[in-house]
Amino acid sequence: MINDLKLPGGSFSMWKFADDTTVSEVVPSSGESSLQEAVNHISSWSHSNHFQLNPTKCKELIVCFQKIPPPYSPITIDGMQFQRVSSAKVLGVTISNDLKWNDHVDTITSKAARRLYLLSQLKRAGISSDDLLAFYYSVIRSVLEFSCQLFHRSLPKYLSDDIERIQRRAMRIIFPNLSYCEALNKAGIPTLSERRESLSIKLFEDIVSNEHHKLANLLPQMSSSYARRLRNKRRFNTPVCRTDRFMNSFIISHAM
Repeated sequence: MINDLKLPGGSFSMWKFADDTTVSEVVPSSGESSLQEAVNHISSWSHSNHFQLNPTKCKELIVCFQKIPPPYSPITIDGMQFQRVSSAKVLGVTISNDLKWNDHVDTITSKAARRLYLLSQLKRAGISSDDLLAFYYSVIRSVLEFSCQLFHRSLPKYLSDDIERIQRRAMRIIFPNLSYCEALNKAGIPTLSERRESLSIKLFEDIVSNEHHKLANLLPQMSSSYARRLRNKRRFNTPVCRTDRFMNSFIISHAM
């Protein structure tokens, strides 16, 4: 129903899923934002297609690392101003205006921790260990690993430990008489940190090996020396990373 929704000009990026639409814009230093123009276009398109937007559910998130952020004008629809927030959920991932992952990790660990109660109830009901593990994989671990490639290498140790703590608690429920390492060996699974690393590498290699992959356009230019099979094993000409935030991002950290 929203496939034909397109934005004017080439300065915006847009992601659509069902009835959810996210628009982003990169504003250069001392530049002016044109995001209101994009919102006006979406509003006009909605009226033409008999959709009704709900401004109270629309959020504005500004990511800026300047000491004195520029005073951007509020975004409005029909005179109603968007709420300006410090974090917002985009397709299941909580993005914060400081691009740190504290809010996201807090969200997924809280959600997974609530489901540990169900795991303990199944244990009390006498469900077998194999079935308990299957429940853990599908209902609890899946929450902790959703889009983990995006944030894995950017996680500080204390946030990684917060996520790992959920699996520790799950293993304690399933195998109460075993240590964490012994429980992992019996279950035949790695730590969550090791598994996230494996999933991240797999996705990156899938992107590299398939030029038609949806994320292939994010890859840096291939190194000419690597193509000639010289001693330099670096596959990509990665840009200069002036911040750890950029260096630890998914594509750059694997391409370096």
